[in-house]
Amino acid sequence: MKKKHYLLLFLLLICGLSCQSPKNDKADAYFKAINDEVTQISSHLPKVVAMKNRELEKYKQTGDRKYLISSKYVELFFCFSDEDEDPIKQIPIVYDLLILNNNEYDYISMACNFNLAFQFETRSPKLAMEFLNKAIELDEKNGKKYYLPHLYHLKGRLFYNKKNYSEAMVYFTKSLKNLTSSRKDLIFVSSMYNNFGLCYDKMGKQDLALKETNRAIQILESQKKLNSDEQAFLIYLQSNKGLYYYKRKEYAIAESLLLQEYQFNKNRKYFYNGAVENILELFNLYHDTGQTSKMQEVVNYGMSIEPKVKNISHKIMIFEMLQSYYLKINYPDQLRGLCKKLRGLHDQNDQQQQRNLTYVSDILNNFLIKDLIQKQKRSIDDQKFNNRLILAVASVFIIIFGGIIYIIRSASKKEKELAEKEKIILIKNKKILEQDVKQQEEKISNMHLNLNLKIETEKTFLEYIKNIKKAKNADAEQTMNDLFVRINNLIQIDRNNNDLINESSAENKQLITKLSKTFPDLTNNEIKFCIYYKLGLSSKEIAILENITEGSSRVYKTRIKSKMNIGKESDLNRFLKNI
Repeated sequence: MKKKHYLLLFLLLICGLSCQSPKNDKADAYFKAINDEVTQISSHLPKVVAMKNRELEKYKQTGDRKYLISSKYVELFFCFSDEDEDPIKQIPIVYDLLILNNNEYDYISMACNFNLAFQFETRSPKLAMEFLNKAIELDEKNGKKYYLPHLYHLKGRLFYNKKNYSEAMVYFTKSLKNLTSSRKDLIFVSSMYNNFGLCYDKMGKQDLALKETNRAIQILESQKKLNSDEQAFLIYLQSNKGLYYYKRKEYAIAESLLLQEYQFNKNRKYFYNGAVENILELFNLYHDTGQTSKMQEVVNYGMSIEPKVKNISHKIMIFEMLQSYYLKINYPDQLRGLCKKLRGLHDQNDQQQQRNLTYVSDILNNFLIKDLIQKQKRSIDDQKFNNRLILAVASVFIIIFGGIIYIIRSASKKEKELAEKEKIILIKNKKILEQDVKQQEEKISNMHLNLNLKIETEKTFLEYIKNIKKAKNADAEQTMNDLFVRINNLIQIDRNNNDLINESSAENKQLITKLSKTFPDLTNNEIKFCIYYKLGLSSKEIAILENITEGSSRVYKTRIKSKMNIGKESDLNRFLKNI
């Protein structure tokens, strides 16, 4: 073999080992097509299952991982076939899909991070923002705008929930600019203007809120024939408009607009949870305007649909509306039985939230374990590849130097001596390579030790969660803070562990103990509200935290004052701080 042949072989081998496959744009387009197809049949579980099996069959026939990933993606839509199915059950499937995809396809990574951001929007806004930023970064870099308008929309909502309305409007504007003028985006375009109205409303600018909402309504009304979703959203916009007139104390206009959604929901074939909020809005209007007979009509309808309501917090809203009605008409006997019912519902709601928290925590733990195992396997595979690359390069050099030595030895004795020296150098290099391989093997061993340490830390973390489940009066805010601290410690095990001492937690525990002894009539939920009041949270802030209305939050405050016998005009915050 001639010297130029050796060089050509070396270059081909290096190129073959070093080249990596680029992102497959065709695969991303395929996943987009799969998404569009499964969305059309999402309400029919047998069709969704058949589609998943079809993708699995493609994988068995071709061995292409693209079809294995697409089958797992279709599985996400199993939850959409049942309206009462809790979307939280998607989370383990999303994590499995993330591990399976392993950052191979941008579309899947974006879809998974978008899904997790949506799932954690209210459960953990900080975690939701992390997932959302990953998805936005990928979509902006990709340039295809698969999810970009909706990602900006969700980011605007996260800022809205944080009461950062100016920043929320920035991302609603970005979303609007990235939406198309086609019919499929019509409802989203209208929604963005409605979001502007919601922001202006929170900023106390009802005139601007009405202007933006009217613009959203005009966009839909300009179409000749609206589909069912567009019609429902138009009714919702009219109801929002009614709320703005309600705040301006233009009660007649407000009532007319709110009644549109009220009648629309009553005529629908299936019950929707949004109807409960509309009922409560009408009730508050009639309460403020002293229309007792209409209050009774709304209350009767609310109680008639209560058995159909699956969401416990919405059931609580209905019974609290009934409680407010009894207070208005002075029915003390009915109030006593109703209070017992409400306590039971609040306890049931607390238990459900605790179960959801435990469920999500278990999912996170399982994902962390799977992710660690996959990273270890990937690291081992990378090391094996590096070892093969080193051996291949060493082999090529041996062949090259062997050929050179052969040529030099045939030329002259001096060249032979020079070749011998080069051979000695080659042997030394080989020993160095062998030492490197040994060091890498030691690193692999250390990785196993790190995994064991991770597992031990995981056991400690799970034991902590069990203790939290046993605790009946745990501070929700402190619990979430502790959970995130421990999750951070689990992910970053190589960092030094710091003992975190939270003085406010100890104070809150003391307050809970004192309240329980001093005011035994207080429920667990009312004691939790006392913590909020001591922290200086407003009724609006508490309503957002507890997913209840501001009126319900004020009812809680009144009831707590009554049980403490401190008078309606007394400052509850100051009273709690002096306990």
